[in-house]
Amino acid sequence: MISIEILVYIGLFWALFFGIFIFITFFENRKQIYQTAKKQFMPFVSLIVPCFNEQDNIEGVLNSLLVLDYPKEKLEILIIDDGSKDNTLKIAKQFQKKHKQIQVFHKENGGKYTALNLALTKTKGEIVGCIDADCYAEKNALKKMLPYFETPEVAAVVATIKILRPDNILQGIQYAEFLISAFLKKMLSFLDSIIVTPGPLSLFRKEILDIVGPYKEGHMTEDLEMALRLQSKQMKIAHSIDSVVYTQGQSSLKNLCRQRLRWRRGFLLNLKDYPQLLNLKKHGNLSFLLLYNLFGAVLSISLTIYLLYKLSSFLFVKISNAVLINFDFVPYLAQRNWNIPTIPTRPSFLFGIVGLTMLIIFLSLGKKLSFDKVRIRQKALFYIVAYSFLNAAWWILAGYSILIKRKIKWS
Repeated sequence: MISIEILVYIGLFWALFFGIFIFITFFENRKQIYQTAKKQFMPFVSLIVPCFNEQDNIEGVLNSLLVLDYPKEKLEILIIDDGSKDNTLKIAKQFQKKHKQIQVFHKENGGKYTALNLALTKTKGEIVGCIDADCYAEKNALKKMLPYFETPEVAAVVATIKILRPDNILQGIQYAEFLISAFLKKMLSFLDSIIVTPGPLSLFRKEILDIVGPYKEGHMTEDLEMALRLQSKQMKIAHSIDSVVYTQGQSSLKNLCRQRLRWRRGFLLNLKDYPQLLNLKKHGNLSFLLLYNLFGAVLSISLTIYLLYKLSSFLFVKISNAVLINFDFVPYLAQRNWNIPTIPTRPSFLFGIVGLTMLIIFLSLGKKLSFDKVRIRQKALFYIVAYSFLNAAWWILAGYSILIKRKIKWS
C-alpha cells in the first residue's frame, strides 16, 4: 500500500507541475494570444477536402467554405473523392458546375493520405490547407489564421476545433475536452511543441510541403505524422485559438473509443518512427512534453486501475455486509452515530482538489479565449468524472493493439 501511496503522490505532483508550467507560459505570453496582420497579406489559398462516403456532410462543408471572408479570386477548393460508394461525387460535381472556385477529382480508394497527396499535385496556392468533409469553418477562420504566416519561421497553422452541437453526455465530454485542448494547444504553440496538424483545419506553406515531402499513411494518423515530421526538422507550428472549425464529434461510445484508440496508437507508433524528438538537448520543451505525455499515460493507467480496485473492494464489502443482515438496514441506521462529516485533510485529497480546480480553469480559459458562446451545462462536467477512466482505457487498448499487431479500422 505504501508503494501505491507513493504512486499517487507522484501522479499528483506530476499533474500540478504541468499545470503550474502551463500557467507560467500563459502569463508570460498573455499579450500574444492573438495575431493581427501587420500588413495586407492575401496569398492565394488552396483548400483540400478529402471525401469518402460523405454524402450527408459534403454540402455543409462546401457551403461553409464558399462563404469564407476571403477574396474568391484568391481561393480554390479542391474536392478529392477517394472512391466513395454513395452520392458524394455526384453532389460534389453539382457544386462544381455552380462555383468556379471548386474543382472535383475522383480516384480509387486508397486512404485519406493518398487523397491529400493527389490534391497537392493540383494546387496552385502559396498556402495549402486541408479540412475534413464533416467539418464546418467559421466565416473568419481563414483570415485569422493567415497573419501567423507573416512570421517566416512558421511552417503551419492549426485552428481550434469545437463540437458543433453538444446535445448528449458523450458530446458534452468531447465539448469540454476540445475547449481544454484549445487552451493547451495555444500554450504548446508558445513552447514550439504542437504535435498534430489536425484534419479539421490546418494550413501549410506549400513550399514547406515541397521540402518535407507529401503525406504518409502515418499509422492511420497522417496529421500527427506530418506534425512530428515538421518538428523533427525544427519547423514552427502555430495555433490560432480564435480560428474555429466545428466537427460533429462521435455520437456513440463505440465510435469514440475506436477514434481515440487510433489517435493514441498513432501517437505511440509515430513517436517510435521519430525517436530523435525525445532528445532533450535538441528539442527541449517538445521532448520534455512528449516524455511527460508518455509518463502521464503510465500514471493514468496505474492510478485508474488502483481506484477501480479500491472502488470494487469497497462495494464488495458493503454488499457482503448487506447480504449478512438480509438487507435489513433499519437497526443499523437506528444505532449509527450520525456525526457531521469532516473534510479530509490528507495531502493527496488536497492536491486532488487543486488539480481539479486547474482543470476547470483550463476549461474556462479555453472557452473565453476562443470566444465560445455555448452555455456549459452539466453534461460537459461529466468530462471531469469520466475522462480519466476513459483515457486510461484508451491507452491500455492502444498498447495492447500494438503488442498483438492488431489492425484497426478508420473511424
